[in-house]
Amino acid sequence: MHLSAKAGTMVLALLLQSTLAAAEDSRVGVMTHFAQGWDPAEADDAAGKSIGNVRDELYWANVEVKPGVYTFQASYETYMARLKKDNISPLIELDFENPLYDGGNTPYTPASLTAFAKYGVALLSHYGSQIQAVEVWNEFNGSFCTGPAINDRDGTYMAMLTATYTEIKAVRPDVTVVGGATSSIPLPYWSKLISDGALSYMDVLSVHPYRYNSPPEGIEIDIAALQTLVKNANNGQPKPIWVTEIGWLEQTSPLLVDDPTLAKYVARTYALLLSAGVERVYWYMLRDDSGVNMGLFTDDMAPKPAAYAMSTLIAELDGAPFVKKENTPDNVYSMVFQGSTGKQVRIMWSMSSRPVYLRGVTKAVDMLGNSLGTSGSYTLSDSPIYVEGNVTGVPAPSASDEVILASSAVDFAGAQGNNGWSYGYSVGSGPFTLMSTYTSDAWNYYWTDNFSFLSVTEADMHPSLQGSTPVNVIRRWTSNRAGFVHLVGDFQGTDQGDGVGVTILLDGQPELARKLIGPGYPAAENFDFVVPVSIGSTIDFVVDVGPGADMNYDATAFSVQILTSNSTTSAQSPSPVVAGLADQRD
Repeated sequence: MHLSAKAGTMVLALLLQSTLAAAEDSRVGVMTHFAQGWDPAEADDAAGKSIGNVRDELYWANVEVKPGVYTFQASYETYMARLKKDNISPLIELDFENPLYDGGNTPYTPASLTAFAKYGVALLSHYGSQIQAVEVWNEFNGSFCTGPAINDRDGTYMAMLTATYTEIKAVRPDVTVVGGATSSIPLPYWSKLISDGALSYMDVLSVHPYRYNSPPEGIEIDIAALQTLVKNANNGQPKPIWVTEIGWLEQTSPLLVDDPTLAKYVARTYALLLSAGVERVYWYMLRDDSGVNMGLFTDDMAPKPAAYAMSTLIAELDGAPFVKKENTPDNVYSMVFQGSTGKQVRIMWSMSSRPVYLRGVTKAVDMLGNSLGTSGSYTLSDSPIYVEGNVTGVPAPSASDEVILASSAVDFAGAQGNNGWSYGYSVGSGPFTLMSTYTSDAWNYYWTDNFSFLSVTEADMHPSLQGSTPVNVIRRWTSNRAGFVHLVGDFQGTDQGDGVGVTILLDGQPELARKLIGPGYPAAENFDFVVPVSIGSTIDFVVDVGPGADMNYDATAFSVQILTSNSTTSAQSPSPVVAGLADQRD
């Protein structure tokens, strides 16, 4: 049951502590579902947290119920009026199918695409200046595309975008037309759109770079890759990027995301995305919804730690632009924001506990807005802190710090051997063989060879079979140094299929004995250990087909960082081999 208006006011009073009071930050937004029946009064809670932007919908099929006739149901009028009262700017998604056109499928014929564009114009005509931005569809490259449009997603979306942009700009040139709204950041799909001229028919690119079972770190690298693609096609000029959905589902496995973790992710995600030049970020979502626990509030609008983390972020950054990411040890973050008044604030965190002494601190608070004093002595952890003042003493890299030598995601490339990485396979217990083909689909660039399913992408690995013989997919790193290296990463199985086997080999010998992950087994295999290497040593990260022959769900998410280590002994003894890979299909 939702809170009454009186109870909601009490919640707002708690949120509007002086430590959290702030002007709205145009970079911060949230996803709401007022079009799906949420109580419009919940907009007050967003306004009370100084959130001035929401993303929601006014569904085509409910607006155009007869060809060319537009009506606006009471529930739409009510929630739009509430947003207007609260001075909240709506980003309106233009979606989805309308049974009047193309058999109720995603529009794909010229007539239906024109009708879709005119529906967008009808919304703008009805609500006037209240709507300053619209987004053309939602995740056309994903599950929100049906019918014949699936056969040519990028081509059909380009036609939809062109028609909508043209119609809208003819009557409302001031409206920001947001395009893409892609599930993830599928660079091949974006490359096709851009080569077809999409940048001329959108004012802003939008993406949904969910990381699901990974923490936020690295999301800024994904954004940078998209911006590089844009600049290469746009005479070196960038294009604004909005992240119109980002969030994490609270869960216990394979990545623990509980209430405190979600709050940490709010602060870190916004800091990383703003550091990458993203102009606006919409958190998914304002509140939990029927078991989808991703919200800043619970279902009944009780504030979670994430709500306070959002309020603190807005209050502390206070609209200040991002200036720089300071030179710090790997896995330590210090992002500097500075406003026109001279106020300088850093958001700082570390992926491992690290004491610091900072000079010049005039104010310091934790991610929930609690004061940390101005002594200068703090402990950085994965829970961010905000530090104001012209601060010195931010930790710089030193000889004693671990340094990232290689990263499976960052280093992934279309050239074998890039930063020591090679992509290959072994048939049964046979030798490591380099994959021969680097290609792409709509979602990923990937390495493959002449076996069904076999692939390595930036983020995952998929094994295969040759008859009944397993074809093990292998991501190999070859060392260019002697000493010890620190391996930190994980394999993550899917929740379907029959599971896979995962192994780590050092110079052909198991450092991590084969483990089964997936349905009926642990969801993931995390690893964190130190091993000795010589120049030319190989570390193989291996995925095999597991206990059965069903390969349909064997795509296995994988990530590793390989760091320098000052250790003189291995942190973990080599694990015994239970049996050869070729013999362990159970």
